[in-house]
Amino acid sequence: MIELHHGRGERDASVAASPLLRRTLREALLAATPVILGYLTMGMAFGVLLVTTVPEANGWWCLGFSAAALSGSMQFASVEMLANATTYSLLVTAALALLINIRYCVYGLPFLTLFRSYPWPLRLFLIQNLSDETYAIMASSKRTGREQCVFITAVAALDYSSWIAGTVLGALVGRHLPFSTEGIDFAMVALFVVILVDLCREKVNRMPAVIGGLSTLLVILPVMLLSPRLANKTLLAAMALMTAVLLCQRPGKASKETQP
Repeated sequence: MIELHHGRGERDASVAASPLLRRTLREALLAATPVILGYLTMGMAFGVLLVTTVPEANGWWCLGFSAAALSGSMQFASVEMLANATTYSLLVTAALALLINIRYCVYGLPFLTLFRSYPWPLRLFLIQNLSDETYAIMASSKRTGREQCVFITAVAALDYSSWIAGTVLGALVGRHLPFSTEGIDFAMVALFVVILVDLCREKVNRMPAVIGGLSTLLVILPVMLLSPRLANKTLLAAMALMTAVLLCQRPGKASKETQP
């Protein structure tokens, strides 16, 4: 009787959990839909750019590249590197990859405690797929426990699949487009602008956005006046300045919150 009662309790718990699971998956799909559409579009742009710039590239390249990397900014940057492979040494390639993707080290910090409680295969999957857009959705989620695990896993899987599908589709149709593809690499910039505009709808995100914009201008304008050729190499300096300004704001905020 005890075993029967225990088994019935497990079935009841499973039935009760099913609506919660379906609801969480539905919420994950709704939350990820803008990213899915963006990744499909941006992924196609990358696929087209790759096959029209690198003669040997094809859909299999995009499949392996996107599945292993899932770093859209690095993949876009790699197109020019692959087209001029003889001018890039392994050391230079590694340095560029580090500078472009070093932001992911910061993204992972808020999830150190959360990911530690997950099985290691799931942990590796979530770490691998912590892109800019996926991070934004994960960080805004207020869920806890199993619901949080299901939500962020579903979001990561949806974003991951849409990026791969977009790049492969772009590679398949890229060679058959009857018009010029010049300027298609601007898709990455456009996506980040859309994300910024969406985040700025909330008042709390507006000041960091202003600080980021002003920091970039303070760094890039003098460089453009003194040495325009170095203007595209100011990203690291701009990031360092805006990070320092944002960190300087935290002590003052914390002291105000502790005042009675």
